[in-house]
Amino acid sequence: MPSFPLSGKIQSTPLPVILESLQKEKATGTLVVRLRNVEKCIHIKDGQIIFAMSTDKLDRLGETLVREGMLSREKMEAALKLHSKGVGFKKLGAVLVENGFLSPKDLFSGLKIQVKNIIYSLFLWEDAEYRFEERLPADIIKLQINLQDLLVEIIKRMKREA
Repeated sequence: MPSFPLSGKIQSTPLPVILESLQKEKATGTLVVRLRNVEKCIHIKDGQIIFAMSTDKLDRLGETLVREGMLSREKMEAALKLHSKGVGFKKLGAVLVENGFLSPKDLFSGLKIQVKNIIYSLFLWEDAEYRFEERLPADIIKLQINLQDLLVEIIKRMKREA
């Protein structure tokens, strides 16, 4: 059981405290953070961040890949058209790789960047609410994100952007 309230406001229990507590306790579940109509989730298994998701359109994989210069807007639009045709309910990443728009290695790198950007954006939210649910979705890609490295990266990025 985490050593912080399972739900509350980020102002009362800062995100680094929550993440470090979940890591120490080797918790498994989903940290859901909400600000107005946007919800972002950090999925954690045995205390390690394995994935993050967001309802913000700017956090989508395709947008992340285009912003990072890993994919052209045209290729992303073409992949989205293929994806929307419902090719067996495949994820966008699978469509990108299968159609030669992206290598598996670049997809993996893009997913890691996407997850880090989602988590970084949460550090900029001051008035958000959170809740921890002790369950994980079955269909997530499991990445390994080192919390200490991520926190150092976030601090450096915040200083650069300040």
